[in-house]
Amino acid sequence: MRLMTLPTSTRARIAVLLSIPVLLYLLLFTYRIVRWEMWIWLPTMVTSGGPSEQVADADKHLVFVICDHYEPGSGPAGTERNRRWLDGYKPIADRHFDSAGNRVRYTWFYPFEHGNDEVLVELNRMAYEDYGEVELHWHHPTFTNETFPDSLDAALDWFRSYGTLISSGPEPETNFAFIHGNWALDGSKDFCGVTLELDILQSRGCYGDFTFSTIGTTCQPRSVNRIYYAEDGPEPKSYEDGVDAEVGRSNPPGFMIFLGPLDFDWLRVRPEYGAIGEAEPTELQINQWIDANIHVQGRPEWVFVKVYAHGIQTRTIASGAMAGTLEFLEAVCRQRGITLHYMTSREAFNLVKAAEDGHDGDPEQYRDYRIPPPANRYFHTEVPVQVERVTATEAIYSVID
Repeated sequence: MRLMTLPTSTRARIAVLLSIPVLLYLLLFTYRIVRWEMWIWLPTMVTSGGPSEQVADADKHLVFVICDHYEPGSGPAGTERNRRWLDGYKPIADRHFDSAGNRVRYTWFYPFEHGNDEVLVELNRMAYEDYGEVELHWHHPTFTNETFPDSLDAALDWFRSYGTLISSGPEPETNFAFIHGNWALDGSKDFCGVTLELDILQSRGCYGDFTFSTIGTTCQPRSVNRIYYAEDGPEPKSYEDGVDAEVGRSNPPGFMIFLGPLDFDWLRVRPEYGAIGEAEPTELQINQWIDANIHVQGRPEWVFVKVYAHGIQTRTIASGAMAGTLEFLEAVCRQRGITLHYMTSREAFNLVKAAEDGHDGDPEQYRDYRIPPPANRYFHTEVPVQVERVTATEAIYSVID
């Protein structure tokens, strides 16, 4: 049997037609590389993909942390937006529990520049009722290494006057996590201005930065899917890289950078960066978060998924995205046989430190391993106070005139 040979011109036309989808894919890929600044981190993801240690799903403990850039605004309008959001969130939280029976826990990173006492009082009430914890977010004005410390002290004084960002215990200490406004940590954008920001934050009691991962900004480090320690220096963006958190390496030098999942969906030609927006995430996205495999080196059975939200602006409650995220997450964990743990940023930090010190097993026993619960977990005030001592059984403080 003779095979039919196509004319050269026909073969050329077929080749052109077959090449069109490839060219369109490459054009879209190139556009998104540039549009979302993926050239910064995609090479790292492709060549390393972060820590490679793997364990079976049945042996995994998933630590899920929601970090909200919580921005209700100032004045009466901000107060009302906050109340509406909290009123919508509480019934959702009351329906969702992890494998140990803990209600879902939230971390509100509240911006100092909003400075709304009524909002902070209500957020502290949520902490007191054990719905989550409050940490520091700040779109600060342009400072220098010399002017930033005093302004940071003023910010911390305001939070502390309501029992926020202070640990409980016989001698309360300032402890807080940080998310930088507009991603511009450590002078990574000119409008920040502070190139020793990591050192200054750490000197004031900040236990780690939870700003990243994200897309669409050159502030994103090239590092992906890691928990690591960055040592500060005089140049901007000292957090670009660092030493991995690792079992057996207790108290390493540097400042903890706690990254969220970052991946690329090659089929849909889009990045996945662990954000809760108005649309419910898909089962595929949640599996991508888990499979980013963020963990302390040497403890792969404890996997961390830190996602972020702009809960007020993106209508995560009204749109159903928050409820949908939790429902899909719990379903995926059941399907895969993964043990789920809802934690705050502080509790996740404590778990990292426990892993570094060689602990293993059930993460539940290490929620308060290094930093105890915040003072506002055990008392609530609607007026500014000077906190002297707060424990689970007593609170000693004086009202500030």
